[in-house]
Amino acid sequence: MEAIKAENLTRSYGGNVVVDDVDLDVREGQILGFVGPNGAGKTTTWSMLTGVLNPTSGTVRLLGRPMDINDTELKQQLGIVPDHSVMFESLTGEELLLSYARIYGLSREDAGQRTDEALSVFDLEDAARRPITTYSHGMRKKIRLAAATLHAPRVLFLDEPFEGMDALSARTVMSILQQMAEQGAAIFLTSHMLDYVERVSTHIAVVRDGKVLLSCSREEFRDLPAAEGEDGAGRLENLILSISRRERFSRLSWIGNRSAT
Repeated sequence: MEAIKAENLTRSYGGNVVVDDVDLDVREGQILGFVGPNGAGKTTTWSMLTGVLNPTSGTVRLLGRPMDINDTELKQQLGIVPDHSVMFESLTGEELLLSYARIYGLSREDAGQRTDEALSVFDLEDAARRPITTYSHGMRKKIRLAAATLHAPRVLFLDEPFEGMDALSARTVMSILQQMAEQGAAIFLTSHMLDYVERVSTHIAVVRDGKVLLSCSREEFRDLPAAEGEDGAGRLENLILSISRRERFSRLSWIGNRSAT
């Protein structure tokens, strides 16, 4: 089933086209890594898919229904983790998860059990009764992800989920995403952490200047000549550099030139 479907998605600001006629199709059980250089239109696309922004033109359908922020039944089947969001930071991590669980309609018993399990899996047990204001950036990422997955959403949107996380936490997140996909969830993620994207995604789309230049499965991606790693760089990094037509290394004239000082 097509869980995420975007057709001719376009967003303009004045005369500046930020997202240009984008088509996307993410099916149940797939993880789409949506990547590209800074300013490519990744977050703007993400925001239109999640209803944060209205497209200038084009359509978004989730689970076969038009994206509508007022569609309560649809929203109950979504999990959304923005890069930055305002949380109830006066609450403790435990209180936040219990609150979200009740909003999602979980029973008191299920809310307590899932909260305890999420705090354990995300290594937040020691911080469970501390206010979120005391959390590090990485810890806030984890508590957001925990809150967004308590109700086992059928569609999950993640914007920069690995930023600020250590390697162990990132591996935990990748494992959870893979488990969700195996159970049929559709996942759309954007990230600059290309190694993690390459490892966790079943499909990859590369965007530049608001246009999707490449969309393929992980297997198809690995067969691309431009995806062959070189100079120690990952395949996905090489591909983005190739598509972006940018030099791998740049120089500052005064670095390494003693005569410039």
